[in-house]
Amino acid sequence: MKLLTSIAVTALGLVFGANAFAQTTAPELTRAEVRAQLAQAEADGLVPTHKNDYPPSATTIARNQEIYAIQHKNSPSRAMASAATPADSGGTSE
Repeated sequence: MKLLTSIAVTALGLVFGANAFAQTTAPELTRAEVRAQLAQAEADGLVPTHKNDYPPSATTIARNQEIYAIQHKNSPSRAMASAATPADSGGTSE
């Protein structure tokens, strides 16, 4: 009787245990994509923030946007250029 019970428990454990370890893998981001996301977050004023101000308040976001605009005044917007996709830029033609 103990043998039958242990076999049944083992069989059920294998069936349900396999589902516990089955994971769907999300596509991984490339370094360029992560850098583009970080640059976009900086342009949006979302980073940097303090530990005590998460999620960032509206005043922190506004201050970070001003600082970003001052720092990138003379340079073209890398964040906007890297965030644009072919679908976004190919809409109009003259």
